[in-house]
Amino acid sequence: MRRFLVPRASIEKVNVKQPEVEVEETPPNVANEFNPNEIVRDLGCRKQIHEYAPDIQDQVRRAYILKGPTQPDLARFPRTQFGKYSRALCKSWYKNYTWIEYSESKDATYCFYCFLFKPPGRAEHFGYEVFNKDEFKDWKHASKGFKDHIGSHDSKHNSCVKHYDDYNNQRQSVTSIFARATRESEELYKIRLTCSLDCTIYLLAQGIAFRGHDESSTSLNKGNFREMVDWVKSNDEKVRDAFDRGPKNCTMTSGDIQKELATCCAHEVTKVIMEELGDRQFSVLIDESRDISVKEQMAVMLRFLNDKGKVVERFIALHHVKYTTSEALKDALYGILDRHMLSISRIRRKGYDGA
Repeated sequence: MRRFLVPRASIEKVNVKQPEVEVEETPPNVANEFNPNEIVRDLGCRKQIHEYAPDIQDQVRRAYILKGPTQPDLARFPRTQFGKYSRALCKSWYKNYTWIEYSESKDATYCFYCFLFKPPGRAEHFGYEVFNKDEFKDWKHASKGFKDHIGSHDSKHNSCVKHYDDYNNQRQSVTSIFARATRESEELYKIRLTCSLDCTIYLLAQGIAFRGHDESSTSLNKGNFREMVDWVKSNDEKVRDAFDRGPKNCTMTSGDIQKELATCCAHEVTKVIMEELGDRQFSVLIDESRDISVKEQMAVMLRFLNDKGKVVERFIALHHVKYTTSEALKDALYGILDRHMLSISRIRRKGYDGA
């Protein structure tokens, strides 16, 4: 980014007033890489989509869409005094307005669709950021406020809903509109995707590395993932035909695709673990060590009784931490539990190695 910045003049000539040149600063809180740990449950602490780097904003949206609106089902919502009466969020609003998100820390609501797709507004537009960056907590006039937010068919909210529907509908994506893919090409795409996914599942189950040092077409060893895909192609004519006839920019074997497939598998495994845990109490086991890049990482496991009454241990996260102090590990653990919507009150025991 330095080559795009204009340096401030540092040399002043005698009796000559030099014009002041402003330095273009990098916007705050802009990350060059997407960090899934930033997808937090607390709406009052999350970053806005436009605060991320443009090339990862789609990844952030996809992560939030997979997570869905944050709608905690509390036994009793906090009440706020309005004149003679105290009022609180009503659970039925979740059903009537599916876009509502609720923040426990701020006791306020937000709009899921506007957060994902509403462009940042200017400061002089009063009320533009309500339900997006600014919270709404006027429970006395909530029904009217929700309807006013939805507005007419051409309102900002409905425009965001349309963007959300188009984003989820793959046939309406820009790629599909320009490619005009036929049903045959879609079938070939599914074959390539299934082959890559099967190889991913096998490598994950065996704990084998994916990437190779040289993954070019002329390499003698392109890494476990690509070599396994080539092996499947050599033994299945249908798969080989799908790769040969498909576009070269859609082979589903790139490094980014490998990461996305592995991440999807991790989400599915974590979902099964959370279903197995249910509403049971659990213990937390934590161990920290350095990886090959000399970065501190914290492994987190859950220990609980399953339906058969047997003690089981399930690995749920490997989290990089800058420091291994008790405070840093505690904050990282709370973030992981919050991401999986696990209450701290359900913890019955904690185990650490070398702490």
